[in-house]
Amino acid sequence: MISIGVVVQRYGNEVVGGAETLARNIAERLHRDGFRVTVFTTCARDYVTWRNEYPAGETILRGVTVKRFAVDRERDIAAFNRFSDSFFASAPGVRDERRWLTEQGPVCPGLVEALVAGQGAIDLFFFFTYLYYPTVEGITAVDKPVILFPTAHDEAPIRLQAMADVFRRPWALFFLTEAEKELVQRLFSPPGRMRLARMGLDIPGDVDEGVFRRRYLLVAPYLLFAGRIERGKGLEEVFECYRALKNEAYVDLVLIGKKLMDLPAIQGLKYLGFVSEDHKLSAFRGALFSVQPSMLESLSITTLESFSVRTPVLVNRRCPALLEHVEMSGGGLAYGGREEFLEGFRRLYRRASLRRAMGEKGLEYVKKYYSWDSVMKEIQQGISEVLEIK
Repeated sequence: MISIGVVVQRYGNEVVGGAETLARNIAERLHRDGFRVTVFTTCARDYVTWRNEYPAGETILRGVTVKRFAVDRERDIAAFNRFSDSFFASAPGVRDERRWLTEQGPVCPGLVEALVAGQGAIDLFFFFTYLYYPTVEGITAVDKPVILFPTAHDEAPIRLQAMADVFRRPWALFFLTEAEKELVQRLFSPPGRMRLARMGLDIPGDVDEGVFRRRYLLVAPYLLFAGRIERGKGLEEVFECYRALKNEAYVDLVLIGKKLMDLPAIQGLKYLGFVSEDHKLSAFRGALFSVQPSMLESLSITTLESFSVRTPVLVNRRCPALLEHVEMSGGGLAYGGREEFLEGFRRLYRRASLRRAMGEKGLEYVKKYYSWDSVMKEIQQGISEVLEIK
């Protein structure tokens, strides 16, 4: 039986995050396919503070062995953001990269020590996301074959000098989109094999859009944003566009997810907090279209979820991964500023037939490229290739 070590900064049913959800889904499916899987992670549940909320030690979650290690210190996100702003404003030659990586966290030496001590029982390590301490420190500490899911997008940290070692080390790199693969190739020309593995999605059956409307007493047609509501996600531009389009149409803007920024007081702007999985899919199904304004996405699960219930998406064309989704699928439109956003809104709002056609194309795209069967086939083929190199 092949033994896989999975390294990720947070892990658990309650943990919400793209890389973390990807790690858990792959770990559980590898276990079901006959691999012995051990997850090495921290006790943190929240990426903002890295506070230790899970108990340290070994547990079993859905058949997967999970080893958790305590984070050395919590993070003050406001202080970190101030430090990070000044750090990246400085010339590369005078930056203290070690300090930035430590402040970023989650600092967990016990996890790295456990990787080194336990690697004798591991045939292959999977590391998820390039950015955090467990990957930066752990990926060069082990001697076994390594596969990295970078979940990379074009942001300042990927250009740190320390990241050259992170991207040189893996025997293989698995990517979520062609845009992500091209970015990493351009920046690092990594020696490891590169594979477009993508990420699987559980495609729902019929979804009742009325469930969400009834639960939250929604009457007007609405646009939907789902995800972390924070600065850097492009929402400020969306809010300004929404102010303008309200002069043209009776439509709400609904936001669901964790709120990490103040919201403007605009009539029709509705923040509904976290919702259940069923309510989230119903929310997507009932929307005129969903909005994904971030420039910093390596995949965007919410875009694929919108496609999976036949709802088109209006995305920020300045994000290569999002642009790839709408161009390959035909399941949405892209905008590069206020006027293009408003034009995209007008096209989708006024033409129900266009929304239906794009929705069908989005669903076909997800079925073709993002079903778990096709993704796990790619991953297992990649595992076989790496282990044959030994």
